[in-house]
Amino acid sequence: MARPVTVGLDGSDESLAAAGWAAHEAGSRGAPLRLVNAWPGPEQTDLTPGREAAWQYWSERALRSAHAELDADQPETTIVTAQVSGLPAPVLLAEAERAQLLVVGSRSIGVVAGFFLGSVGLELAARSMTPVVLVRADGHEERHGERHGDVVVGVEPHEPCDDILEFAFDAAARRDGVLRAVHASRVPAIRGDAPWVVDVGLSDARKEAEHALGEVLAPWRDKFSELRVFEEVASDSPARRLVASAAGTALMVVGRGPRRVGFGPRLGPVTQAVAHHAACPVAVVPQR
Repeated sequence: MARPVTVGLDGSDESLAAAGWAAHEAGSRGAPLRLVNAWPGPEQTDLTPGREAAWQYWSERALRSAHAELDADQPETTIVTAQVSGLPAPVLLAEAERAQLLVVGSRSIGVVAGFFLGSVGLELAARSMTPVVLVRADGHEERHGERHGDVVVGVEPHEPCDDILEFAFDAAARRDGVLRAVHASRVPAIRGDAPWVVDVGLSDARKEAEHALGEVLAPWRDKFSELRVFEEVASDSPARRLVASAAGTALMVVGRGPRRVGFGPRLGPVTQAVAHHAACPVAVVPQR
């Protein structure tokens, strides 16, 4: 059996939205769907027997309810449920090792402030070696079995990105949509040169960026020859351009390198900004 698409489910609106998105994704991949609830383990010594029993009851109820609803919507998809004792982050990290995709919910905290990823979602997106998709309850989602839509991928041509591009091209092809490959970089401050020299320098830099983006996309264009692909090079903040590109998009794909800086998990500033602010599901793909 194919490895599952796994979703963390706790009964919240965000996790239910994630489960619905994951069910359609599993169907398009021909993969089983695994609903996982992490409930208190031995390390939570302050949990009384009565609270533990109540927690287990509501966990089981959330899993049964979600299973029934998703099974009615996706009858051809095999759905399994699991209650696993332990804290959510380590439980889901272990589950991710056996999955082809991990899906979790994130919640809105307002239009201006953006979206709150949460410590668990942040840790999963930063540490999992399996791609993690973050889904909001109020974001754009595939409804009524619809699997169509465009995909945007953020590309840095001068860094390894094959795993990221493979995920993005495959996602767009399965959705019968368009793939937009976006590369953005800030314009460096230029002082002391005549305006025409600056113009020539910026024009040359743009042509170089367009050439580099075209080269890195070429083998994937050949592999997915029927997919429509648009390339976009912008002189802008990468985070700002990608967040803007997410509007009306079915899926945003960004990468996460293997580097670790300081203590704890890190996504990098661009990926973290997109994860918090993009108005669509966001796939964070580790580049090995």
